[in-house]
Amino acid sequence: MLFGTGSAKFERSGSVVLLEHSNIRPNWVVRDLNKRISIHDHYTSVVNNGDYSDFWVDINLFDYTSSVGKFNEIYPNYLYAYGHFYPHLDGNAISGSDGKPSVFFIREMEHKYISDTGADKDVLSMHFVSTDFTNLTGSLK
Repeated sequence: MLFGTGSAKFERSGSVVLLEHSNIRPNWVVRDLNKRISIHDHYTSVVNNGDYSDFWVDINLFDYTSSVGKFNEIYPNYLYAYGHFYPHLDGNAISGSDGKPSVFFIREMEHKYISDTGADKDVLSMHFVSTDFTNLTGSLK
């Protein structure tokens, strides 16, 4: 795979949280477009200022020995945290437009249930948003 294999991880100030047993819903490219309309002839042009990235990561807490332990590891320590996002354990962090790892912000976390065969299962969804423009070619493995 282009960006690596395995689960995602998040690194902040030297500490790493592994996001095993998870599913990623990537939005690799979020364009920051600027539409310009001439006041003289109404000519319209669109300028791409750059590309952001955001990711939703759904962590299947029910796959852990202690779903409460994993929730307590992540939620109070990483909500609204800044750091580097790795879509896969053995891959690189998502790069910024300057080639260095892009800084991501954990914008929100929400607890959900999924129903499978009538039993509710706990899932923690985390939303990672880049704070600067990203360059996916610099993130390739």
